[in-house]
Amino acid sequence: MSDSVAYLVKDKRVNLYITILDIDSLRLHEETIPELLEQLARTIKADGVVKHPIIVDRESLVVLDGVHRVAALKKLGIKRIPVSLVDYKNPSIRVCSWYRTITDASTPEHILTQLERTGIVTRKIREFDESIIGVSPTVAAIKSRNKTFLINSSFQNLIEAYNIIESIEESMKVSRLRVKYETELDALKNLREGRVDAVLYTPRLSKKEIVAAAISGQSFASKATRHVIPARPMRLNVPLNLLRDEKKPLSEANEELKRMLQKRHLKKALPGSMIDGRRYEEELYIFEG
Repeated sequence: MSDSVAYLVKDKRVNLYITILDIDSLRLHEETIPELLEQLARTIKADGVVKHPIIVDRESLVVLDGVHRVAALKKLGIKRIPVSLVDYKNPSIRVCSWYRTITDASTPEHILTQLERTGIVTRKIREFDESIIGVSPTVAAIKSRNKTFLINSSFQNLIEAYNIIESIEESMKVSRLRVKYETELDALKNLREGRVDAVLYTPRLSKKEIVAAAISGQSFASKATRHVIPARPMRLNVPLNLLRDEKKPLSEANEELKRMLQKRHLKKALPGSMIDGRRYEEELYIFEG
């Protein structure tokens, strides 16, 4: 793999190996959200470039961040994609969760009523231990500002658990509750400050579970994982024409990418920076020029 690396960004915590790979060589562990996929495909087509590389485990080729970009390029008939390869075993790469925030609910009981209509069992608790989420039968938990409820339903593994969570989300949306994906910290801050009515806690997956699912060809429901990488390369702006040309050997495509990136200036941005409407917790290495 190292022979085809176009550019190496060295960070004190993680090395970022930038390269172009065949999309079909990648393994996905998570499903996509149809509306986001359609929107992203239109944006990429209009831009004529892939702005940011996806993040991929160098050993297993499991996509850690960027499943929608992979699917969007496939939809556009493009067979190659810029990636940043990392060592997933690096302890500085963390697996976190996307919590679901819920608004437009008159009371927490309003939310529970909608869930119970679908056969979901809920139980109010006084003391909340997050570690039981994802341990059968506790699929998830819902917390309002002053009440916490466990959501119980039988499941064999976390793939099944996230399928149940996906059905819970759909049930809430049908009931005209607004559901949004947020980081753990942002979700709980918004709950404390009264900007949302409740937070749906979701299970946290392990790296081992993620790789095993991807290798076996199974997928978790969308927004099951949130990977925090210590550093990310951004704004490669790789032209679609370079990614479309399958007749060109990958080694030549990467040589062309290498020449492009060597002409650019690399700027470091601190954690918390906003890029294209997304706030990144990691340090960013932005290619400018």
